[in-house]
Amino acid sequence: MIASSVGRRGVNRPADVEQVQTLLRRAGIDPGPIDRIAGPRTIAAIVGFQQRFLTRPDGRVDAGGRTLARLNGTPARPVSRATSAVRPLPTGRPAPAVSPPARHDESHDWRGDSSAWPQERKLASLEPGFRRKIDAVLADLRAQGFRPTIIFGWRSVAVQQQLMRRGVTKVRFSFHNAQTPQGRPNAWAVDVVDERWAWNEPDCHVFFRALGNSGKAQGLVWGGDWTGFRDWAHLQGRQNAELRLVKRESGL
Repeated sequence: MIASSVGRRGVNRPADVEQVQTLLRRAGIDPGPIDRIAGPRTIAAIVGFQQRFLTRPDGRVDAGGRTLARLNGTPARPVSRATSAVRPLPTGRPAPAVSPPARHDESHDWRGDSSAWPQERKLASLEPGFRRKIDAVLADLRAQGFRPTIIFGWRSVAVQQQLMRRGVTKVRFSFHNAQTPQGRPNAWAVDVVDERWAWNEPDCHVFFRALGNSGKAQGLVWGGDWTGFRDWAHLQGRQNAELRLVKRESGL
């Protein structure tokens, strides 16, 4: 139990923060070090956990609240140190809890929540030519002093359609869902944040501007340029008009 609220606009008593950080790690979400400080990574981890069951995550764990009850009821599972906090998606786009397997690969296990995969596995889930460009983007961002981390590379069509049935998207298939005809992940999209800030304003937008500039220098499409919905963290290697073609190439 915690005595008071933890997270965004919370009271954030050190002992309570430590308890929430421990529960988040048990839930399979890395809040960063157990340091008793409700910093950006801990808040992002809270939001990521809430996206499993809330349409409007608020980034706060209240004493006696729904998020704490969920955390206390979450079975233990290991956390990869290579995995940063789950992406706090924009309102109305909750992240899926578990992605069904695509196809077992000899060098990578494609099962489980793809947002929780290690960074190398997320990179390996990208279309090879697109990955080379993303590798260049990440290297450029690191050279500028940023700490980029991939939240999503590939995610399954089943998860995409689950989101559609819940009314949080109108898209049945996205560039994140691309795969080979044999079922191996082959994504043409990636979502990247700075691990220090995630979606926390105003610092995140310094990173997102750099991400957009670096991505466009590689000939990629940046979601921050879209007018209907600005997907700041999103880069993709194909034009929106090619989505149907990518779906056919995926054998779907």
